[in-house]
Amino acid sequence: MPATTLNDSDLDRLGLETPIAGIDRALKKLWEGDEAKTRASLINLAIYTEDSCQLMADNELLDDVAAQHACRALLILALPGAQPRARAWIQALCRPYQGKQVVCSEQISFLLEGGDAAQVQNIVFAHLDSDLPLVVWWQAELSKHFEERLYSRIDTLIIDSSRWADPGPQFDVLLAALNAETGGFNVRDLAWTRSHFMRTALAACFQDAPTCQNLSKLETIRITHQKGQRTTALLLAAWINQRLKAELSVQLTEKESGPALQELVLEGGGIRGEVRRDCESCFVRVSLTCGDHSREDLLPADVDTDADLVSELLSRFHGSTLYSSMLPFVRSMLK
Repeated sequence: MPATTLNDSDLDRLGLETPIAGIDRALKKLWEGDEAKTRASLINLAIYTEDSCQLMADNELLDDVAAQHACRALLILALPGAQPRARAWIQALCRPYQGKQVVCSEQISFLLEGGDAAQVQNIVFAHLDSDLPLVVWWQAELSKHFEERLYSRIDTLIIDSSRWADPGPQFDVLLAALNAETGGFNVRDLAWTRSHFMRTALAACFQDAPTCQNLSKLETIRITHQKGQRTTALLLAAWINQRLKAELSVQLTEKESGPALQELVLEGGGIRGEVRRDCESCFVRVSLTCGDHSREDLLPADVDTDADLVSELLSRFHGSTLYSSMLPFVRSMLK
């Protein structure tokens, strides 16, 4: 969508429009004379998108995330193909704290028309909050704007590989960045996070001794997923094969609606484990059959919305993940 079609009333929801050169002065003025409000910031959280249709959803998402995680929020919409121009807006994202005090995060939103990678980098780097960690949710393709000078400064990169139209080349770019000398950032993929509840349920399903002794008999992985969530399903299959140190055959079934992941079945050699989540259900049903041994459980499912997924990632900001070690496996499955 061209920048000229952006609705002014929508842009007004980004806060007070401010000249780029006057952002720091405007932020300072925002807090002057209001002792009831306390500015708080633990991280820099930037969202980068090249889709103007996503702007308002991202604006609401930052409001939801800031309610749980104090931050300096940067919302960046980059639009190529126009004369270079930059606009900015500021606003405070405030929530009551302990009934009296109001704690606020700062949000700076940018509309960058016709700019290049240098413009994006300068906007990000010039408006970070002190030496706090930088978390970037990169919603676009890993294109020319995603280059070494940018990712060398990132502490945590959030992506959603299920959004990629052609994920193979995108994973190649990501692997190259991670293998570069300056690629010291952590990666958090929302597609991977969506499978957390199924991985947890599957681990519970196969935790008893009789089943563990027969894991080598498993032959197939069958996963039912929502349309557009194929990468989420492949990440789950890659994790299973990696944990089992095996190469089980993978069968994927796509459904038009329902949760991102709906059913997972592992089967072979008289063993059958199933994890199933019905539409709109907050729980998953787990069943296991191994010879004469059988069991069933009902376990909670995880969160679904992007805001909840990002908040969950930020809550485990310093936690470890197997994701990077699985990337070569997933890439091989996309050939």
